[in-house]
This record gives sequence, structure tokens and C-alpha cells, in this order.
Amino acid sequence: MSNTAVRRYAPGRARQNELLDAAYVLFSESGFAGVSLRDIAARTGISHASLLRYYSSKDELLLALLDRWEHANLRWAADHPQLTGDSIAIAFARRNAAMPGYVELFSALAGEATSEQHPGHEHFARRYERLRRGSEFAEPMPAAVAAVWDGLQIASLYLDIDVPNELEAFLSGEPAAPNPALSSVSMTKSPGGRIFADHSRGYAPGRTKRAHIVQSATALFAQRGFSATSLQDIARQVGISKSTLLHHVGSKDALLETVLRQRDARIEDTAARRAAGLTPTLAGIVEGAHMSAIEPGLVELYTVLVCEATPTTHPAHGYFTTRYHDGIRYFGALFEEARAEGAQTGDPWREALWFIALWDGMQIQWLYDANAVDIGVELNQHLDRLVGCR
Repeated sequence: MSNTAVRRYAPGRARQNELLDAAYVLFSESGFAGVSLRDIAARTGISHASLLRYYSSKDELLLALLDRWEHANLRWAADHPQLTGDSIAIAFARRNAAMPGYVELFSALAGEATSEQHPGHEHFARRYERLRRGSEFAEPMPAAVAAVWDGLQIASLYLDIDVPNELEAFLSGEPAAPNPALSSVSMTKSPGGRIFADHSRGYAPGRTKRAHIVQSATALFAQRGFSATSLQDIARQVGISKSTLLHHVGSKDALLETVLRQRDARIEDTAARRAAGLTPTLAGIVEGAHMSAIEPGLVELYTVLVCEATPTTHPAHGYFTTRYHDGIRYFGALFEEARAEGAQTGDPWREALWFIALWDGMQIQWLYDANAVDIGVELNQHLDRLVGCR
């Protein structure tokens, strides 16, 4: 290419990169679904019409951003051939943590793109396949390692944890050393979320209608996420007016809370049917994870929303923050009991975090390729190595 041609195209490439930079920031703050092309145009100081000269749609812009992202990762890996095995995962984690907005953007997109209709779905599906099979720059990564890594990144947006340090400690294979930040979580009360109205009472026709509403909302939230689903969408799905919908549920936030609590209740019911004791309890938890995987919408619902709700302004952020605190206390107590019975679990609260991260990360992988991973098997293998849960 001549110098004249380079000069001619350089301003266009510079504008494209400026638009990609703006999209990166906005998507990391509000998720892909929560940002419009007009928002991106406004951030760069150009008109919507001018932006369309470079990218004809938001989908095209996202794919260009993901393509730039992927090429940067591949170049970085190529520039560090000395890193192999676990060391490249830890180094990548440190690199990612040092990039403003990276963890927020990755987490939001990983959840949103689980839907096959999302423009980023194929990109993330290829990412997980490449991790499993390896590439010219990296050896195959066990599904559990990729899962813990992803899960820790999501958890870090609700808890004060250092992802690279936690990943390195997990990969060391040594009993977990105490983490003061997690130990303090075990001793404090949940931060609590917002309190929503209880609509479980009332006449039978009303309860039936509310059940239908919750079922429809569950499906739509799992497919599109909370932000991209309107009350009008839910009302249309149920076959009622928006005003009738609000009469039954109170608000969109209240409906979201109901949907999430019902999802948790189904898994907890499965675990509760097991007999008392450490081993049956842990086996019941794994069975609950398996049941949620075969019941349509439950894994999708949790995964999409836990990734979407990472901004503190999201109505479900408090709910998931509470859930992480409660989860660390609950599983930490179980692993503490296991340690008292002779298991080499190390710090129970850190083991609890890693187990939750593994579970969350495996659910993400499962949604991109259900035939490539088995959530129940992975959780069972982890618990067998840790405490011998069978």
C-alpha cells in the first residue's frame, strides 16, 4: 500500500478505533443490551448518521470490538512463549485485572451472549472450545480451571477479592491458606438487598395469574436479560395489559426478585430432600445443580442475571451480593465441618469461594456447549478431591 493510501485511510481507522474505545467503556458500564448506537455516537461527539458510516449496526460494532479483543490476546500470548500451563492463565488473569473495565465487560458479555440470538454467541462459544482444545499459543485448559477463572471474575464484582491471587492459590493444589477478607465475610451479616412486596397470598385466580407471569418473566429474563426485557414484553407474553401486570406484581424490580427467589427455592428443595449429614448434604447440592441444568431456563436465568447485575445500580445487585455472602458462609460451614472430620480442605471460606466460582463458571460453559461439559460431574469430582462427598 502506498504512503498516500495509508494517509487516506488512517483517519477512518482512527475514527473506528475511537468508536470501539467508546463502545468498550459503555458496554463495560451498562452491558451490550443497555447501550445504543446513539449513546456511542454521543460519547465520541459525532452524529448517529456519521457513526453509521463506520458501523451499520450495534451488532457489527460489537463483533469488531470482540475481533480486536481476540487479536490483542493472541498477540500477547505470542509475545510470551515462555508462559505455559497454569502460568499463562495466571499471567492472563493479572493482565486482565489491570485493564480498566475488562472484567466488567467480559462478565457482562459472557452472560448476555449465552443466548444463541446474541451477536457475540459464536465468539464466546469458540473461545471455550479453543480453551478446551488448546491453540498454537497455549495448551488445553481443563474446564474446571477456565470455570474457576470466569467465576472468580464475576464474584470480584460483588466481593472484595483479588482474582489473580485467588486463581494462583487455587491452581497451586495446596490446602487453601486463610484469606482475611473472606473470613470477615463469614462473621458479618449479609449486606441485604431491597425488600420487595409479598404477592404469594390472595385468591386462587390471582395466584394462578401471578404464577403465569413469573413463568413468562423467567423465560424472557433468561433469554434477553432484565434490562432488555420490558414489562410490556412480559404482559404481551402473558396476554394481559401492562396495568394488569403491575397490579399483580407491583413493579418490574419486585418481579425480578420473585423470579430469582423461586429459582433458588427449586434447587434448595432438591438438596433438602437428602438426609442430614455432611456427605448427603453435599451430594444433594450437586443433585440440585444437575436438576437445574435439566429444567429449562434455570441455568440461563441465573447466569444471564448474575453477569448483568454486576453494576451497583442494577436492581438485582444487592440480591446477588447477599447471595455471595450467604453462599460463602453456607459452604464455608460445610467445609469447616469436613476439616473437623479430617479432610484436607484448608481455609473453609476460601474453599467456599472457589466452589461457588467453579459452579458459576461451569454453568457458563454448559450454556455454550451442553455436550462438552457436565456440571454435576465437575462439581462431584471437585468435592471428591476435597472432602470425598460420595
